[in-house]
Amino acid sequence: MVSPFIMILVALLLAFAISEALKRILGIPRVVGQVGAGLILGLTGFHFLFSQENLDVLSFLANLGIILLFYYVGLETNFSIFKKNIAQSLSISLVNTTLPFVLGFLVMKYVFEFNTIISLIIGVALSVSAQSISIGMLEELKLVKSKIGSIIISAGAVDDLIELILVSILLSFFQLAVTDLPHMNLILGLFFFVVLVIVARLWFIPYTLKFFDREKSSTARFTGALLIVLLIASLSELLGMGFIIGAMIAGMVVRQTIFKDVHIPDWEEHDIARSIHIIAFGFLIPLFFVWVGLNIDVSTIGENVFFVIILILIALVGTVGGTAVAVMLNGKTFREGLIIGWGLTPKGDVELGIATIALKAGIITPAIFTSLVIMALFTTFIAPLVFKYLVTSSKQKLA
Repeated sequence: MVSPFIMILVALLLAFAISEALKRILGIPRVVGQVGAGLILGLTGFHFLFSQENLDVLSFLANLGIILLFYYVGLETNFSIFKKNIAQSLSISLVNTTLPFVLGFLVMKYVFEFNTIISLIIGVALSVSAQSISIGMLEELKLVKSKIGSIIISAGAVDDLIELILVSILLSFFQLAVTDLPHMNLILGLFFFVVLVIVARLWFIPYTLKFFDREKSSTARFTGALLIVLLIASLSELLGMGFIIGAMIAGMVVRQTIFKDVHIPDWEEHDIARSIHIIAFGFLIPLFFVWVGLNIDVSTIGENVFFVIILILIALVGTVGGTAVAVMLNGKTFREGLIIGWGLTPKGDVELGIATIALKAGIITPAIFTSLVIMALFTTFIAPLVFKYLVTSSKQKLA
């Protein structure tokens, strides 16, 4: 049997090589290459690397990657950004998240006749976006401080809040579907979780952050931040809320605690986020995306081409079209609406995490999972190309 270390080495090496090549040559976000690495490993002669024991190791690391991904999403949820262009950002976000969500849910429920939970999963996957990829596109084109960049960032921040609500509701349905918990048990679990979050916010997290910040060490702060997310995620799972909600809430509470109570300087707050970002995006999340690629069922693609096309159309029409309409209602041009819409289109992190959990729980089939992955990869692949073209041809107007 091949050592798990060899399996991890090959997976990381291939993921890095493909993602860097796509990023440098075509400007494609790295997630596409990382998922592609898993697909290549699954289709070529590397099957010998993935014994059941090695797959279990990879699955565990993928789960840990999901926890840190959502923790990082929480850490980066900056409520102060909501104040920028708040009315415009709110109107854009409400349209570009609810439109694909509602369209996706209705089409899945009444056209493809999926049950409610599957329709909700697909609806949420179609509505969420990857702000980290959007910000990367803005940085590459030096548009972070432009009018368009400011709108995309502030609208993305409001998107994050709406997505947090949608994901939280969806995960509650997950728990009912997977564990068959009575509704009263779920309500009690939610009550105790809220109490837990309040106690953590008022006492546990401030005390923990102060304790681990005594030496002003990046290593100590990282350890404290990691202990916080693992504890809250574990308790959230124990109370029936699911570990993702715990991870996201932990990140948001840690950020708010630092800004309001602990008074760690801003650069040190970013030091915590940076430490989580390095271990997550440098090691665990690439392995998560490789795991996603390995679980793509290529044999179902031919049978589900129409389904995949429908998913892509809903994602693009809902996000780009919805954003364009909202932007025009705010007095801007259709072209500006298209640019902002394509800037908010990329997917590839939260929705893949949701799809993965649903697949592992047996709620969705490998065919649906594969279709959702292809939809996410296509939008992530095409959005930077279209966005760059639109910005380049309108450069003078965007400064």
